[in-house]
Amino acid sequence: MSQPLKQTQRTAHTAWCPAEAGANLLALGSASVGTSASDATLDFVSFDAGRSGADMDVKASIRMEGGRRFSTISWGRLGSETSFPMGCVAGGLQDGIVSLWNPNVILNSNGSDQGVINTLQVHKGAVNCVEFHPLKSTLMATCGDSEVKILNIESPSSPNLFEPSTNNKHLGSEVLSCAWNRVVPHILCSSSNTGTTVVWDLKQKKEVISFQDPASRLRCSSVAWHPEVPTQLVVCYDDDRQPSMQMWDLRNCQYPFKETAPHTKGVLSVAWNQMDPNLILSCGKDNRVICTSIASGSPETWCEMSAQQHSFEVEWAPHKAALFSAASSGTVGIYSVQQQQNAGKYCPRWYRKRCGVGFGFGGKLLSFGAKATDAAKLPTASFCHSLVVPSEPEIVPTADLFEHWIAERRLREYCHDKTRRCGGVASHEGLMWELMGSQFEEDGRSKVPTLLGFDQDRILQEAERLLGAKPGNLMGQSPEEEQAPAAAVPSLGPELDLTQAESFFEELSASTEQKKREEMEREEQKKKNKTEEVSKVTDWSSGPEALIKQSLLVGNLTAAVELCFKSGKMAEALLLASGGGTTLWTRARDEYLRLQGDSFLTTVGNIMTNDFSKLVANSNLAHWMETLAIVATYSNREYQALCEQLAERLEKEKFDIRSAVICYICAKNFPKTVSIWANTHVASQGSQKLALQDLVEKMAVLQDATKFNQADPLFSQKLTKYAEILANSGRLTAAMRYLCLLADDNSSAILRDRIFNSAPSQMGQMLRSAPRFPFQTTEVRVVQSAPSARSSMGYPGQSAGGVGVNPGAGMGMGTNSMMSGGMGGGMGGNMGGNMGGNMGG
Repeated sequence: MSQPLKQTQRTAHTAWCPAEAGANLLALGSASVGTSASDATLDFVSFDAGRSGADMDVKASIRMEGGRRFSTISWGRLGSETSFPMGCVAGGLQDGIVSLWNPNVILNSNGSDQGVINTLQVHKGAVNCVEFHPLKSTLMATCGDSEVKILNIESPSSPNLFEPSTNNKHLGSEVLSCAWNRVVPHILCSSSNTGTTVVWDLKQKKEVISFQDPASRLRCSSVAWHPEVPTQLVVCYDDDRQPSMQMWDLRNCQYPFKETAPHTKGVLSVAWNQMDPNLILSCGKDNRVICTSIASGSPETWCEMSAQQHSFEVEWAPHKAALFSAASSGTVGIYSVQQQQNAGKYCPRWYRKRCGVGFGFGGKLLSFGAKATDAAKLPTASFCHSLVVPSEPEIVPTADLFEHWIAERRLREYCHDKTRRCGGVASHEGLMWELMGSQFEEDGRSKVPTLLGFDQDRILQEAERLLGAKPGNLMGQSPEEEQAPAAAVPSLGPELDLTQAESFFEELSASTEQKKREEMEREEQKKKNKTEEVSKVTDWSSGPEALIKQSLLVGNLTAAVELCFKSGKMAEALLLASGGGTTLWTRARDEYLRLQGDSFLTTVGNIMTNDFSKLVANSNLAHWMETLAIVATYSNREYQALCEQLAERLEKEKFDIRSAVICYICAKNFPKTVSIWANTHVASQGSQKLALQDLVEKMAVLQDATKFNQADPLFSQKLTKYAEILANSGRLTAAMRYLCLLADDNSSAILRDRIFNSAPSQMGQMLRSAPRFPFQTTEVRVVQSAPSARSSMGYPGQSAGGVGVNPGAGMGMGTNSMMSGGMGGGMGGNMGGNMGGNMGG
């Protein structure tokens, strides 16, 4: 249990003084938990970090009018240095009242002056959150019941109250938290107990966007903005079954781009360090306060502090980077993230147990104890049992199933099975698995457009329905088709009886009349089209047309083509350019595309010129699937590079990592795909162990599909961690099979050695040779030296020869010798014999 630097015994909400002169000063508002109405106070306390002891000094205290208790508190600058040098304290009370105090007046009078600036009714129920604007100190946001309110306290004695929008997105819910954007001053966010987080634009007085957890978690207990990135915020959930902290980016808020679950129960409060944006502080119902670091790109626990009871509120000190306050029931403490816990190495004898259990490597459980016996005179018999108990039983069934697939080398079928279980390629997960399965096939790339939803057979059917005939019949037959031999005469079929013959002639007559009507309609349409064509005949004897004609007559096709473009005759220009050689045709085609300014025609031009890099660079990311389908259909060797280029655009410009990972899979970019999976795998699974299992299975399949054999730190870390879990669950073969996917590195060398030596016969059938010994063996020898003159004097009864060790009696020191007890036996035999011989003289 971590001990605080300073603490005070009271249940209160806390707020740090924003003024640098009061860096060690806090305001404590009596909380509703465990506080009677008569004890409701507003206290100002300070601490001296250099003074011994954990007590905090109470500088001033005032009693609350009517015994009202605090549900939240905030301390802002208020902007006016003359009237409010210590800023302004705002307290949200249980009955919907928000009160403002002047802390300078209260401190100077030692609490004799109440220092109340104003008190007004803002909400109908308890005020859940109050926060001063970090950039505009005269604005303050409050939330409670189902409303968010904005107070303009430029004139504190008569503040103005308004709402962020006329449309209340939180109607019917309880708003639990709100926070101001740290960069854009007119942006505010709020979260409710229904899981909805809303971002408001006070300038436009409307909602910007709202989002919810994809896993349908409720009760967003706290929200905080990134101190430097205006589009990113963190939301935590008070969910005991699936506690989570999610980082969202408003540029793509369909899914969180990072997620972590450091707590085992609901998360109650979160605070982002304003001096170091890589540190996020959180507290939960699991009696822990955790500081999470996001400096490496993936959230990881940086330090952790535990207590006897859970904290309901944490807040960083604004002027001391390492300090923070944590409020719990009965205690407000000041902690430092630099605190270290040193565990003692000595275990006293009275801790010896009559019975006990202990886990060993490979999922082994060893239990010992005394046997029950009726013979009183017999010595007490003991027992020692060894069992194999999986440390993570929830992962064992899936691990055994995947081991079956991978042992039979049927990973392509495994991908198809996963796609089926995910609901087909319509889901993101199913599409990923199907694309990975296509990597095992030689013509897998040709299936990419179909998997993306562009089915060739369906498109052909739609075209045939629209054309009224199969594509290729409307433009006339090619010479090869005209010279094709006549088809064989079909069989006339069986003979008809009288009734069938009469029916046949009736149907034939009706069919003939129908054909006549259709023929007449086609003739009328042809006459109409011919009339329109006659009316569109161009006069080539005057104007620019005559000059085009003359340029053609003298053989200047370049001038004729340019005159056609100048006159707006696009088709004529392309027709003339087709007979002027490759250079003229290319120039005319590019000019036509430039004049049209059509994005689709530009794409067609890029396909015709094989300029796919430019096509991807200028493509609309909203239609990235179309771009990927074009690249898969038309590009050649640069296919993987183009897929990676598209993935980087989706990741960096649109922040759409779900779409980017599809492109990275097509590009066979193993490191980038694994990196995105590692940052988002918690969101799709309820358990961290199951999420790790799903991640490792994907990585193993993708590595085999892409034949990736280079070193990747993230891949090695996740695979080694999962292999250790499998080994501790008794699945040694599966664990070693995963480790064989990695290069022989130091990170997994110890685990390889432990697995191999725990079951050498079983591993010998799987591996050609034993893994290398992970430790360095050093031979230690004690060399005998001649005694000095001083030591030759000796003591009475001791030989002048001194105490020595035989030169040949070397002592080998290594892990194996220490574990087997050889070192102790060697030292006892050699040294005992030599000492006895020398001293015996």
